[in-house]
Amino acid sequence: MARQNLPKVETLATHQRSEAWRTDAAQSLDYPILFWITRGQGRVMVDCKMRGVGPNTAIYIPPHTLFSYEMFASPQGMVVSLSRDENAGFPNRPALLKATSVQMQSEISGLIDALSRELNELRTGQRRAVMAYAMMIGVWLDRALTDQPQGELGKSDRVLRKFSHVVSIGHRDGKSLGEFAADLQVTPTHLTRLTQNAVGKPASAILQERVIQAACEALLHTDRPVQDIAEKLGFSSPAYFTRAFQVHTGKSPSEFRKAR
Repeated sequence: MARQNLPKVETLATHQRSEAWRTDAAQSLDYPILFWITRGQGRVMVDCKMRGVGPNTAIYIPPHTLFSYEMFASPQGMVVSLSRDENAGFPNRPALLKATSVQMQSEISGLIDALSRELNELRTGQRRAVMAYAMMIGVWLDRALTDQPQGELGKSDRVLRKFSHVVSIGHRDGKSLGEFAADLQVTPTHLTRLTQNAVGKPASAILQERVIQAACEALLHTDRPVQDIAEKLGFSSPAYFTRAFQVHTGKSPSEFRKAR
């Protein structure tokens, strides 16, 4: 069964340990992911917008959406990495949903538990059952989102969302912050002011974090040479890539790969 075609269910603690680098650094995925927080406090950044999270909160992140998260106070929960299947019907916008009723909490917990059981037991019709439970999670999200209509974005929020999107899909292009800002028809200074006010980080730091996250993922999950990874991420030379990587992670790319 191919990973990209079936969901994956794990505890929040297991997911955090498997992260390529820091959870509070900007990242994006090519598949949707759902965090179901049952205990603890934290904060999540989605599309350069910071929100606090607490118990009984569902955080849904669509593919190619810039996000980061940081949890405190002995958090507990589940993480569902969903299918890339475009026909599965998952929402196309991110959501932070507070499950205020016992019914909502029981429904999502039950669906995740049932999905996890099906994934762990080889039984007749497993694939259909897995996809059915995953689609029901999508239905739960759709219904919860109807109670949280999307408001109209202000000008600053629109710029931040566009910046998040271009960084998510274009972090491998080797573009400078100035080039990204020009694409958005704003100045780098204005863009940095917006991100600093919204998430407490300059725009350049968000871009750098996404690039380093991509490097970490490539080092951990592929056998590609460091030189190839540096080239794919737009670095002018392997030496420059190594220096930048070491500044952020404290290790050279080779050391990082061996240590993990």
